[in-house]
Amino acid sequence: MVEVKKKYGINTFNKAYSVDVEATYGQLTYLETIASERFNYIDTETGAIYDNQDELDKVQPDKNLQKVENTHEISNLYVQAYSEVQKDTMDIAVPLDFDDTKFKMNDIVRLTGKVVARVHPQTKRIEISTPNGRTRQEIVADYYFTVSAEGLEKILADSKPMQSEPQPKPKEENQKK
Repeated sequence: MVEVKKKYGINTFNKAYSVDVEATYGQLTYLETIASERFNYIDTETGAIYDNQDELDKVQPDKNLQKVENTHEISNLYVQAYSEVQKDTMDIAVPLDFDDTKFKMNDIVRLTGKVVARVHPQTKRIEISTPNGRTRQEIVADYYFTVSAEGLEKILADSKPMQSEPQPKPKEENQKK
C-alpha cells in the first residue's frame, strides 16, 4: 500500500522546518537555568503511579486518595533568555548534561547545534458577546511554540566581526621603509 504523505499540518511543521535563529530571536541575553523535577502521582487506593495529574484524575477523581511525591530527579532543563526580536523571555530546552557554570546573568549568548521550534496545540477559553448583549464562554483552538537547542555559547563583548577591509599599518612600520 502506498503511504500518502501529508503536505501540511503540525507534525509536518515539527519535522521539516528548521529555525533561522538570528532572524527569529536576534540577540539573546542569558538570564538563568531552571531545572524541572519529575513528580510521581500516586493513587493511594491502588498504589498505581502516574506521570501527570490529569492521568491520575481520570482514574481516581477523589483528591483524598491521591498523593504527589517529588522524585528530585531532573526531568527537563531550561535556559531562560531574553530575545531582542521577540521582546520576551524564552524558555529554551537544553540537554540534561548542559553546564551553566560558564554563564552569568546578562551574558550575550547564541544557540548552538540543532535548534528546533515545535508547535503544540492546546485550547483556551474565550468570552464572546452575543447579539442580545450577553456573554458566553467558548473553548477554541490555540497553539504555543517550544524551542530546544543542543547547546549555548557565550558571545564575548570584545569580539567583533571580521572586517573585509585591510587595517592601516601603524605609523612606525610605515616610517621604517
